Amino acid sequence: MKKELITCVIIAVLLTGCGTSSAGKTGDIQNTETYTEGANLKQAGLGGLTALYDDSVWTYTEEQGSDSSLAFEDANGSILGISCSKEGFYQHPLDMIGTIRMVTSPYAGYQETEEPTEVEVQGNTWYEWVYQYEENGKTLISLNRLFGKNYYAYVLTYVAEQDAYDAGRNEALKVMNSVIVEVEDNTQAEEKAQEFLAGEWDLGNSGYLVMNEDWTYAWYMDSSKDEKNMHKGTYRGDVSNSTMGFEEGEGIYLVLFPEVLYVNGEAGQTSNAKYDYGITMTQQADGNYQMINSSTFAMYNMKRQ
Repeated sequence: MKKELITCVIIAVLLTGCGTSSAGKTGDIQNTETYTEGANLKQAGLGGLTALYDDSVWTYTEEQGSDSSLAFEDANGSILGISCSKEGFYQHPLDMIGTIRMVTSPYAGYQETEEPTEVEVQGNTWYEWVYQYEENGKTLISLNRLFGKNYYAYVLTYVAEQDAYDAGRNEALKVMNSVIVEVEDNTQAEEKAQEFLAGEWDLGNSGYLVMNEDWTYAWYMDSSKDEKNMHKGTYRGDVSNSTMGFEEGEGIYLVLFPEVLYVNGEAGQTSNAKYDYGITMTQQADGNYQMINSSTFAMYNMKRQ
């Protein structure tokens, strides 16, 4: 069954390539929880990702792939896609889901049947998420797993017509459960950024930001540090960012990953899974540095305390 599946299109359009891909016989297969020694396995690679698949179940379809994606098809025409990208900002799976949701939600019959849930795969934390939609009068179900680490994003997608979904789901999960991802870290640049970022910052009317050396942060409503009104989580940084247009010595890239929001003591969630900022290294006469939110373009004056 050859059809234009929207998820595969999204992957191709939204993500830029992060490396070469390969699919073929593996020279040394290690046993995993997803396969037995007797399985007819091949190995597929994309960027820093490797996966095992049974070529008696999945056919590698080169024409549906690209430099940044792989595609496989089963006997029912269901598609298993693997996509990789290196983005301009640090990644978080929930933010990646939000981007996909903006494109898919206008489709007829769109419905999220399983909310994003953390799953552990080969030592990495992925988010699993299922939704369905209608295309050409048929209901399609999309099972997705997403992983993000610093600038790298990986998406695994199994898309099938509703009647064929259950027949291929377990085989798709076998592949997804075999995935190993090894992404290069950005430790050296992060540590340089932290030398500037760690400490307490007065943001005037925008609150009071504390960034600790253990990579946790707390953003209070004001300098009283009232924990009833604040959000906290983890942060990372970089000393250069081509997307924001600065090199080392010119600015700092800051990304916050909020975990909980408190409003009048009530715990909740922030509207976004991450927030990206650029900070200029040029200090103003009053001691302030300027910081900008890359999405809203809101400007902040920040002074070290």
